[in-house]
Amino acid sequence: MANLLVTGGAGFIGGNFVHYWNAKHPEDRVIVLDALTYAGNRSTIEGAPNAELVVGDIRDTELVERLLREHGITTLVHFAAESHVDRSITGPDAFIDTNILGTNSLLKAARAVWLAGDGIPHRFHHISTDEVFGSLGPSDPAFSETTPYAP
Repeated sequence: MANLLVTGGAGFIGGNFVHYWNAKHPEDRVIVLDALTYAGNRSTIEGAPNAELVVGDIRDTELVERLLREHGITTLVHFAAESHVDRSITGPDAFIDTNILGTNSLLKAARAVWLAGDGIPHRFHHISTDEVFGSLGPSDPAFSETTPYAP
């Protein structure tokens, strides 16, 4: 049995991951950390029997450390992000705060808790979108796992 922390798990992609994981690994426990902003919705994870929603901010390092410790989290899957590139042009501060500083807070919390030496392997998966690969023209080949980043 594994205990996962899924950030942004009440969003579209994160929520689908939670349901997928529950179906494939019904013995695992999934803690969903989501701020429930414009893209998050409680109903997204309804029906996921082993998922528990914690409403909070990924920039809250103390909260993340507490969740990692209290729930014995061994895997963190990070979906939480401000999205929609057009919004980043008109309001970049929210993107910097959440996508950069929030990710840094998660990494700091994981280091603080996981490097304490429990001897268990830990994983941190940072999920992104195809936007990191740049634009794709109509005649360009499809992006793949080996496509270089070109934001």
